[in-house]
Amino acid sequence: MNLLDIENLENKFNSIVFSKEFVELQKKYNDASHVFIFGHGGNLGVADHAAIDASRLTDKNVIAPGSGILATSIIGDTNFNDWLKNWIEMRVRGIDPSKCVALGMSCSSTGESSNTIKTALEWSSSQEIPSFMFTATPKQGVDSSVIQIVQDTVHYHTSEILSLMLTYQLIHGAGFSCPTINKKAAERKFEKMGIKSEVQEAYYNQQVPPGLESQDNNLAIDFDGVVHTFDRGWHDGTCYGEPIEGSIEAIKELSKKYRIIIFTAKVKEDRPLVNGKTGMTLVNEWLNKYELTSYISEVTSEKPRAKYYIDDKAIRFDNWSDVLGELK
Repeated sequence: MNLLDIENLENKFNSIVFSKEFVELQKKYNDASHVFIFGHGGNLGVADHAAIDASRLTDKNVIAPGSGILATSIIGDTNFNDWLKNWIEMRVRGIDPSKCVALGMSCSSTGESSNTIKTALEWSSSQEIPSFMFTATPKQGVDSSVIQIVQDTVHYHTSEILSLMLTYQLIHGAGFSCPTINKKAAERKFEKMGIKSEVQEAYYNQQVPPGLESQDNNLAIDFDGVVHTFDRGWHDGTCYGEPIEGSIEAIKELSKKYRIIIFTAKVKEDRPLVNGKTGMTLVNEWLNKYELTSYISEVTSEKPRAKYYIDDKAIRFDNWSDVLGELK
């Protein structure tokens, strides 16, 4: 079964957060008292969700045009292209523009929907409101005063997920907390017991990040040269190797105690297709062929959280003197 393509989401997120455009947005967001977030289609829902959470988690007034009544009324009074511009114009009445930020979200590169976002942001910028756009791809014809934060995504779902994630980063980057499911559960439990002093201790004394307790027993195993033979290197890009002696039996045995994660560069998102198949598909087919799928919890190209790592190219670290000696 092919997995949903989320386009190496974590790497894209990290790249955007450290970009000069997002850093500028974060600075303006931190200083703002009023934030206006808007989009169309799925992004209208993303904006509404983001605005509600940002309003309750920060000290800012964050607004999105989430009401269908509002949108259709404004469109009926004016036109589709100008409705978001007219919405934000109503919202900023009597507000100091220097205390505001406008943030539009768009997946489409052209068309009426995209133009509506563009029109609203260009109007905001003309009123000296710092204006930004989360955009799946670079948009042509947008005034340079509107700062584009380009996601470089192919799919609508990836762009929309990234946009929502980035609004939570803005909250976090402004010095506010994004609550965890585990923390909420701990708070409710101890509040019910009347022992509020235990809430912070329960949260901070965990051995793994909150909500990731199941990963405390991960065992990460390299695929190439550890699980299957890799004597021909890249070769034709397929998983051509036979199981290394004892690997199948070892994985089955270890899975009784550990959560097994297979890590391999074969499943990187930028790896070219082989016979029309992704690296993830090829690795999963190999694991299925040898009836290992049910013993594996995850396959990844990233370094996972793990109690132990098994890798044929690893150098065990005790001190740097020994490491340098081994590398020489």
